[in-house]
Amino acid sequence: MIFDTRLPASGTLQLQQCVACRHVNYPPRDLCAACLTDTLQWQAVDDGGTVLSQSHLHYSLEPGYTERLPLAIVSIKLDCGPIALAHAAPGCGAGSRVRVKIVRDADHNHLLAAFVPQTKTDREREAWLSAMGFQEIRS
Repeated sequence: MIFDTRLPASGTLQLQQCVACRHVNYPPRDLCAACLTDTLQWQAVDDGGTVLSQSHLHYSLEPGYTERLPLAIVSIKLDCGPIALAHAAPGCGAGSRVRVKIVRDADHNHLLAAFVPQTKTDREREAWLSAMGFQEIRS
């Protein structure tokens, strides 16, 4: 199923940033959450963050995800400001420092995925992405 997260296909984490007040906005919106102007531009932002909480989804309405259940989802306080939800690679848990990347699922939807950088080799990360049916978007 195709759904529009409005996240750009980019090898770096890009979120909307207000030209007027510099507030980073997520999820994407039409007006800045801080000052209500409509001068939002997609900008590369710091992809670091801290996991606030983790949950496991045991049911999905999306047929492509049912074979991958349970899905680990984390809420992350991004270093650039907003709180985001992301699919969690193994090793992510409350209090973990993570890096957030934009990934593409089998239907070409752009999603957020969180990785614990110090414990994941490229091979482990690629194995998890493949098992989830995700592909990391590279520059």
